[in-house]
Amino acid sequence: MKLPRTTVIIASLLALGFATPAWATTDSSEADPALTQRVDANETIAPAGQEVERSAGHIDLGPKMLDGQWQLMARDDTETTPVWRHISDMIYRVSDDGILPVPEDDTYSFIKAPNHNVWVVPQQEIPNVVWLGWNTQDPAVADNVNGTVTLTYGGHEGPGQFNVFVQAGNFGAPQVLWTSDKNEQQPIDVELHSHTHANWVFTEPGIHHVTLTAAATLNDGTTVSDTQVLTFAVGTDTDATGALDQAVRSENATASGNTDTDSAPTDTEPADSANANSASTQATSSHTVLLIAGCAGLVIIGALITLLIVKRGESATKKKAKDEL
Repeated sequence: MKLPRTTVIIASLLALGFATPAWATTDSSEADPALTQRVDANETIAPAGQEVERSAGHIDLGPKMLDGQWQLMARDDTETTPVWRHISDMIYRVSDDGILPVPEDDTYSFIKAPNHNVWVVPQQEIPNVVWLGWNTQDPAVADNVNGTVTLTYGGHEGPGQFNVFVQAGNFGAPQVLWTSDKNEQQPIDVELHSHTHANWVFTEPGIHHVTLTAAATLNDGTTVSDTQVLTFAVGTDTDATGALDQAVRSENATASGNTDTDSAPTDTEPADSANANSASTQATSSHTVLLIAGCAGLVIIGALITLLIVKRGESATKKKAKDEL
């Protein structure tokens, strides 16, 4: 049975003379200069087993042809020269600098944060917070894929709720791409040569594992696919010791169609983790999310960041006044 599919289409209105909000999602480097980048065929590949933790800087997930094999990898752009790393070797640290309040607007009611604060890997880069997105710009991928690349969310393991959403500015509601609330696979189609960033939202600190699959059909008709488990250490004080080993167990459980975590589905309790069997029971649906970069103006994430800075400034002022007394 065909899986439910959300096709993400990113459109730019620059040709019509409209300006683009700074944080608006786009697959067009012309629409958002922050997303302009060149991916070369001969970029460095880190050896498997070279484990790293990243707490700031730019990183993209994306398919890459490695020795003729299709692999979902991470392009680590946090240093002088980009390096492609194996996802199983990476921990993404979401520090407390990424804490933001959930807006009271009803359009954000899908975020179920008990304390009204969440840890966010933001759609627009902010200091001291990792900036995670995805691209389909590897030259070998672009040359060999017929059509689009499908990124499929396959499940979340960790405390609280997990969401990924994009926002095209203050003219559109948040568009939820992936959510742990749904016990099903959640695919999106990504155009070739594209580069996208989104909001990765965690409602509670701790170790989180997120399963993603990159799949495509090649020019010769061959179907290729690779599934990886992303590891997030959410919260500045979260101990990441052994987190990558947990991810390996999670990946093995996903491959076998079973999980042994508290979030695994049972006969009586649904779970975050999704698999093809649960997804196949869903009714066939296809809907398109049209994300258009609108007119210039304030955007919600900008307001959130500004509010966060102001509150921190007020706290610092109060502390200074108290010390002087």
